[in-house]
Amino acid sequence: MDIGAVMNTMRDPAGIPAQPVIFQVLMVLTWVLHIAFVHLALGSAGLAIYAFHRRAAGGDWARLSMAMTKVAKVCVSLLIVLGVAPLLFTQVIYDPQWYTSNVLSGRWAIAFIFTLIVGYCCWFAFYHANREQTKRQVGCYAWVALLLFCLDGLIMHALSYQALLPAKWMSWYAPGGVVDTRGAALHAIQWPRYVFIMGLSVPAVGVYLIAYAHYFAPRTDREAGYLAFARNLGKRIARWGFALSMLPMLAWQLDLPAGTGLVAQPVGWLILAGLALMAIWSGLLSDRTNGYMPAAGGLLLLSLLALWREIVRIRYLRPFGYDIRSYHVNPDWPSTVLFFLTLAGIGGLVGGFYLTLLYQAGRNERCYDADRYVARLATGAVSVLGVWIAAFFAYGFVISVRDSFN
Repeated sequence: MDIGAVMNTMRDPAGIPAQPVIFQVLMVLTWVLHIAFVHLALGSAGLAIYAFHRRAAGGDWARLSMAMTKVAKVCVSLLIVLGVAPLLFTQVIYDPQWYTSNVLSGRWAIAFIFTLIVGYCCWFAFYHANREQTKRQVGCYAWVALLLFCLDGLIMHALSYQALLPAKWMSWYAPGGVVDTRGAALHAIQWPRYVFIMGLSVPAVGVYLIAYAHYFAPRTDREAGYLAFARNLGKRIARWGFALSMLPMLAWQLDLPAGTGLVAQPVGWLILAGLALMAIWSGLLSDRTNGYMPAAGGLLLLSLLALWREIVRIRYLRPFGYDIRSYHVNPDWPSTVLFFLTLAGIGGLVGGFYLTLLYQAGRNERCYDADRYVARLATGAVSVLGVWIAAFFAYGFVISVRDSFN
């Protein structure tokens, strides 16, 4: 059986509405936002649990635990929402690989949803109970939630990694010539890759604490001692987190198949160099350094990682003759233009308004009175939302009328 021919035959016969590289770029960019909140959710959850058990050491730990519990709660919501886009773009250009992998481990793909729900409910239970005088037994809810989140990460890793190994699909589907349709196994796990990507949650919460201290610095209801505690703790966590992340990254680099040429690919080694630079920089940060700079550096590093994942995918699938550039393109310019206008208008202006409003309101301890700039953003956001809704329904109406006369 020519597995490459099978994969190309499994593509959507209707084709895709625009050039494949567009979806590839969007997949990489949106994955950066998704994985950033994955790392922050895991890192803040771990720190919240640790601080919860350190409450007896001082009030700063109790306060930090409650703050990180809230951060993890919000981040889980955001990672779910922001995970939709890269998943959809993956399904557009890598549909044969993704759907095959999900069928081969169908029970785990479905279990992902239920374990995520249970984990989130457990975290909410911990969130509502996490107070200074709460009994230590409440922490069991947080531990269950964190373990389930790590399991969900393992499921997503296995589904993604199985999609890169089409040569093994038949042996997984029919081991020994006997068809197994249960989907009861995770067939392939690359532990260095999983540990590295999940482990980045440690430096992620470190750079977040540095930004956290900078963000609340103008507020008088946040004691300087507590903010200094958070900043110094963030520097230590970030320094050691970035340094230790070099070990699983190096192991992943050396675990890559020799025939793919990935070991000599410079992007992987750039990530290692970036980890080293971030570790050194985190340890040398002065109190006058802008607290958002380490977070910006972390996002740049995640961009390299997103690019590296795509390079790895391309190299793994190349021997089978699968190339997204050969995907049949059936141009649909109206929907493509509407998509990018929506991305720029709704995502840019409306999203920008909400982010600006939340950022400025959060730094103000009293009743927030929006300035002229934010007021203009609000007017623009409402206007563009009205135009978008009108265009959406008008476009649908025109298509319906045209189809009814054909």
